[in-house]
Amino acid sequence: MTVYWVVWDAAAHWVVDRLEREGALPAVSRMRRDGVLTAARPAYPNCQTPPSLATLFTGTWPREHGVTGFTVPGAGEGLDSHVSGFAPGFPAVPPVWEVLAAHDLSSAFVHTPWVFDETGRVGSHVDVAVEAYSRRLTRHAALAPRPGEQDWRIGGFDVAVTAPARPSDPVRLTAADSPAGDLVLGTDGEWRPLALDGDHGTWVTRLVVDGRLTLVHTGVWRPRTAGRNRAALRRLAECPPFAGEGVGPLYREGVFGPRLAEGGDGTAEEVFLSSVECVAEHFAAATGAVLETHDADLVVVYLPMTDDVGHELLGWCDERSAAHRPDISEAVWARVRRCYQWCDTVLGRVLDRAGAEDTVLLGADHGMVGSTHLVHLGDALLRAGLSHARADGGLDAERSAVFYHPANNGSLWVGPGLAGDPEGARAAMRRAHAVLRTLTDPETGRPVVTGFLDRDHLRPADPDGDPFVSFVVLADDYQPTARPAGDGAVVRRTPKTGAHVVHTGDDRLHAVHAALGSGVPAGPVPPLVDNTWPARLVRHVLGAAPAGPGGAAVTFPNPPKRVDGMPSGFPPARSAADLVERRHRNVAAFLAGRSLEAKWLSDLMRERVGEGLLLLTSSPVHGLANPTSDLDFIRVQEAPIDGPRISTKIFEDGHHLEVVSFSRAELASNLEELHRLAGLPVEETVAGFRRWDKEREPRRKQTERIVNGLTLDGSAPFVDWLPPLGRVWSRASLQLAVEQAVHCLLAESAGETRGRVGYAYNVLLHLMDALLSHHGDVYTTRKWYALRWTRMTAQGGWHDNRLEAVATDLERLRKGVGATLRPSAATEPLAGAFAALTLDAVRATGTASAVTVAVEAEGPGVVAKPFLPDASLLLNAGSAVVLPGVGAEDGLPLAGAPVGLDELAGLDARSAATLLRGLRAGVARLRIGYPDGTAR
Repeated sequence: MTVYWVVWDAAAHWVVDRLEREGALPAVSRMRRDGVLTAARPAYPNCQTPPSLATLFTGTWPREHGVTGFTVPGAGEGLDSHVSGFAPGFPAVPPVWEVLAAHDLSSAFVHTPWVFDETGRVGSHVDVAVEAYSRRLTRHAALAPRPGEQDWRIGGFDVAVTAPARPSDPVRLTAADSPAGDLVLGTDGEWRPLALDGDHGTWVTRLVVDGRLTLVHTGVWRPRTAGRNRAALRRLAECPPFAGEGVGPLYREGVFGPRLAEGGDGTAEEVFLSSVECVAEHFAAATGAVLETHDADLVVVYLPMTDDVGHELLGWCDERSAAHRPDISEAVWARVRRCYQWCDTVLGRVLDRAGAEDTVLLGADHGMVGSTHLVHLGDALLRAGLSHARADGGLDAERSAVFYHPANNGSLWVGPGLAGDPEGARAAMRRAHAVLRTLTDPETGRPVVTGFLDRDHLRPADPDGDPFVSFVVLADDYQPTARPAGDGAVVRRTPKTGAHVVHTGDDRLHAVHAALGSGVPAGPVPPLVDNTWPARLVRHVLGAAPAGPGGAAVTFPNPPKRVDGMPSGFPPARSAADLVERRHRNVAAFLAGRSLEAKWLSDLMRERVGEGLLLLTSSPVHGLANPTSDLDFIRVQEAPIDGPRISTKIFEDGHHLEVVSFSRAELASNLEELHRLAGLPVEETVAGFRRWDKEREPRRKQTERIVNGLTLDGSAPFVDWLPPLGRVWSRASLQLAVEQAVHCLLAESAGETRGRVGYAYNVLLHLMDALLSHHGDVYTTRKWYALRWTRMTAQGGWHDNRLEAVATDLERLRKGVGATLRPSAATEPLAGAFAALTLDAVRATGTASAVTVAVEAEGPGVVAKPFLPDASLLLNAGSAVVLPGVGAEDGLPLAGAPVGLDELAGLDARSAATLLRGLRAGVARLRIGYPDGTAR
């Protein structure tokens, strides 16, 4: 059994998902069809390549593995020092292949970091490995040769160039130490491998730009190979020269002519993309060599091309970015698509190589977001007097109160002079935050800094806590830079359109994750997993670790199909992955505030209640918890459970935990019922909702908790059921709002000046919950309605203008309802506005276009008996009420044909009072109808 793990650098889930759905990535389509495909949350607080790959390969977060940026701050001498995250000694946690080695399992690698040690050796568990990135001799360069002969120094090697008098004629290149002889370049734009000696090479091309001959070479690296597999080593030696990146900087500098965004015709993009194709040729050849010859339990293949193209082009395709260029996006997408197809071809070869017992993983270290501006954070602090520079212009950390770290990982550091002065450090960091909050885009005036996070990226930075390090959160389209701005603007445009530095929680930074094979756990696919999950999956498949989030091996039914008429997309304004990401951050902040570790909780619950899928629920998930909130869990097990469910209460280290358990079978039945109810006419949905707790386990509240629940590693296994949950809960709350609106109308008609106000408040609360549930914010606990509503109105995210108008009217009525309790307002009309608002909400949510009201006797054996003069007594098996002015033969008002909710205000005072008495006594009930409220 072998696990094949293919890693596409910066393969954003949103990009892969789009291209796969277009049919452009057949290998990815195989994995989606026969396995799983989802999004993965990258490293935080920094998601540059080294910390992101370390998270992917170790299955831990940066605070554990220690790789906190492309270069790691403070890893050398002095606070302002920084060392490459790929340097020997990193990561602090062993990569998964070292864990496998302890189980006598071997691995093979294609340009994977952290395989060779500081002496250049590999462990005995390595079947074969090739790597070149750590030994670059030179980057790419261009030469405009003069006619005749001249020398071209490439990576320390002498190359003689013989250039023609006419730019269109061939060029001859002769590397002094090459065993391959001369190379003749006769075709513009064609890249050819050039051997510099027996071990080194590059790729070169000739171009004519503006009538002038230009030669370009890619970078030069010194590859190294190692391992016990001699056949594989021989095959790797036959590969074309290593190219680790395209010629993006030359492309941005205009060496190949104007870019598409600057009015170019696409020629510059073709030159850049063809240089990336050189990268693809080497990596495809190296992968093929390893696939054909390996004898390993784990094969790791790293492909860099998607990152290279993403940085240069992807922002112009990103519709959520100000970098988006609708006029050229399709032309750019065509080039992005070609790059991803090169990677997909390699993935297809891996899938073809894998046997029936093997497992194939596709992953990425992070995604990519559009970018328009760089923010020179260090210069802002320098100009404010918080940072200081040396005479040579470099950072003088010793004299600085606060500085933006030269590692450019998004972090602010208090200078060493304040290391022993926490109060001084707090004051300095507060001032730094204040200075950076004033930074604006000079073109728009938009603030570019949106906040600050603590060093673990779990919650907003609090100088009263840790004052020494915090991370800057920039607005969309803005990226930090540690390069000096000189005399220029602190905020300035950047020609590089894609970026990934600070992980802000934006779902465009989510990586792709796909898995196919016999070792992949069955069950529904979460819309978002942590990027720690693939390493754990590798360990599980190869017998070195337990399966599943939290060690659970529980399987569940497939996610529901979309209910007919359900709006397309996910109920919240953003994606399911984004919702899970935000909830994960809520939970992480809550646990950090209580000084709790997810592993400790998981181990404790497993010890006390046994194995199973453990879900944290309630206020911590929704971001509503306070320091005294309980930790409520639901546990799902495979074995059946009999009898009533009683929660297990656990008191440990001052924390109160509760857990209630259910079986997989009854949960599956509940989710199926939830889906069924969402597809019924409104009246039947409401009736099924109200019967639920009498007939089913888990009950309504617990079912809602399960759908919203998060595992302790941040996944949400049942979030796919949020659309039907939102529909059912929204309809149930709308029904309550209608019923309260009816009572409000009746109370006002009957002359109850205060009772009508109480009903009006109830209308508001239930409409809040209905609209929130309609938008995917479903939470059964009533005490949180108002706070959730306040948060929603502040954040926006309404689906359309109609729903936003209803929300605006609701807020207007909410702010004025209290004034109607004044004696002077007793005669002012109130109920009609609340009934109209309720009807507007029913229509705006697409529930129905009309609401009808009728009354019927409640319960069996209801009879009316003569009582006092001009009165009757209405009785059923358990209750009775006196109805003044109503004869025994008169019957209840509205007991016949239903009337519209908007017609109910015309009822006379005596009829209204009669109905209120019957409803309150429980001898009558409302029958609410939605004439066209089908499952639509």
